[in-house]
Order: sequence, then structure tokens, then C-alpha cells
Amino acid sequence: MSLASYPAVTVTAVAMWQDRDDLRGIARVEWSGPHGGSEDSSIEDVIRWLDQSAGIAYVSERDGSRGPRIRVVNLNSQRYIRSNPDDETEDALLTLPRLAPVDPPDRSPGYRKAVRQPGWRWTIGRRARPAM
Repeated sequence: MSLASYPAVTVTAVAMWQDRDDLRGIARVEWSGPHGGSEDSSIEDVIRWLDQSAGIAYVSERDGSRGPRIRVVNLNSQRYIRSNPDDETEDALLTLPRLAPVDPPDRSPGYRKAVRQPGWRWTIGRRARPAM
């Protein structure tokens, strides 16, 4: 089943972007629905689900009970999730078990796909340049 199939889920573990250890570094979450079973979703899918479907997510406590509610934050045009509005360093999401780290996507300018425009030529591994 997908995340969209549930009105509420409990987040049980997080995967961080490699070399990140803060809330903005959460790349994926593992979650369970009301009937058990674990699945995982990207942070983008979780944020979209929370925003668009009025879904509710909670942090799992160590004893398996439902902990604080997770909310979407928009700070300096970066969207991420958190459960403690007062102190990010003590957020319950950061106390969850960790999944394998995720490699961040390569966003360096030399590896972006060039947009083909009339009068431009393709170059491999670099941006497209105007034909001379």
C-alpha cells in the first residue's frame, strides 16, 4: 500500500542524507500504518502527503506508542519535517533509529542536463554552448 492509502501513520525510523545529522538532512522515513507493516517513503512524498491529503504523521516512541505529531516547516524556501516547534536539536525525529545514509544527488553545474535550443550544440559532461 502507499502512503496515500492512510489517513495517519507513525514514523519509526529515518534515513539521513550522507554527512547530515539535522532535521533538514532527513531524506527518507520508514513508517507504519494503523494495521502494522513497515514501508518507506522519500521526504518529498511525505511532505506532499502531509500538505495535500491532510494526512497526519506521528513519531514513534521507544515503547511503540504514538509520540508527537509531525509538521511540515518552510524555512528559507527549504521544506522539511519536525515534531518539536520549540527546539530542533531535541526533536523526537532525531532520536529514531537510523536507516542506511542516502547519497545526495549530484547538483554540480557540469552534470546538469542541458536544454537543447536552436543554434546550440551538445557537449558531453558540460553545459550546452552556442554554436560559433
